[in-house]
Amino acid sequence: MENATSGLTMISSQELIDRIQKNVGVPWQSQRADGFSDGILLGSSDTVVTGIVTTYAPTVDVLRRTVASGKNTIICREAPFYSRGERVPLQWRNGPEPPKELIDSDVVCRFKRDFISQNNLVIIRFFDNWDARKADGQLRGLARALGWGQFHQPGRNSEEYQPADNFFALSETSLGSLAQNITQQLRIGGTRVIGDPNSRVRKVALTHGLLLVAEVERILRAPGVDVVVAGDAVEWEAAPYFEDLVTARKAKGLILIGHEASEEPGCGEMATWLKSVVNEVPIEWIPAGEPFGTLR
Repeated sequence: MENATSGLTMISSQELIDRIQKNVGVPWQSQRADGFSDGILLGSSDTVVTGIVTTYAPTVDVLRRTVASGKNTIICREAPFYSRGERVPLQWRNGPEPPKELIDSDVVCRFKRDFISQNNLVIIRFFDNWDARKADGQLRGLARALGWGQFHQPGRNSEEYQPADNFFALSETSLGSLAQNITQQLRIGGTRVIGDPNSRVRKVALTHGLLLVAEVERILRAPGVDVVVAGDAVEWEAAPYFEDLVTARKAKGLILIGHEASEEPGCGEMATWLKSVVNEVPIEWIPAGEPFGTLR
C-alpha cells in the first residue's frame, strides 16, 4: 500500500497478518474453537498501521502507552478480555468466546472495548503460530533475560532453542541462591520454591507458561536434571507431584516465577523477529509488567 500524497509505503493490519503468515515458517493455524485464534481480535483489517507494539497482554496500561507512543497495533499472546465462556470454572479452558452481552455488562471490558475503538487500535493475537515455529522464541527470550545463553545445552543436531532443548548447565549453586538470582535478573517481586533451599543444583530445565505433569515427566527423562524453572503450575497436580519427586530424591527443586514473567521476555523476542519482516513502521516491545508484588 502506498500513500498517494506522501509516496511513503504503508501497511494495513490485514497486510501485516499476510506478511506474518508468509514468513512465520509453519502452516498457518486458525481453527481454535474458543474464538481466540491467531489474527485480528479487535479492530479493522483495513486500518493503516502506524506502529506495532508486542506484549504479553493488552492491559489498560499497555493500551495507553501504545497510544502515547503514536502506535495503533498491538500483537499479544493473551486476549484483551478475561473469560472463555460464562465464567464457570469447569469450562474455563474450552468455553467459547464471551458473548457480547457479558462484555457489555462488565465495566472493565466495556472500558477497554471503548478505549480500543475510540483510539482506532487493532489487537492481533499471535500465539499458536509463533509457538509452532521450529525455534522456541519464548524460550530464547527468557534465557536471554536470565543471561543464560552461554549455558544452553542444545540437542545433538540443533543450536536452535527448540521446545525440547530447554536444558542449561549452570555453575553449581544452591536452590535458594538460584531462585534469588532469577528474581533479581527478571526484576520480579519474588519466586515460589519447592525443595530444600540449601540443595546444590547445576542442571536446570527452563520452561515458560503453564507447567503440567506431562511436561515434568518429559523433562525428567533427561539425565541429571536438578531443578525445573517454570511460569506457574496447576497446584493440585504439578505441585504435589513435584513435592513427591523431591521427597523421593528424583529432583531437587521447582522454581515458579509467574506466568507473565516467564512469557513476557519472549514478546521482546517477537518484536525482534517482526523487525526482520516488517520495515514500514516502528516496532516496540512494551511489557505488561508483573501483576503481583510481595509484602515485606
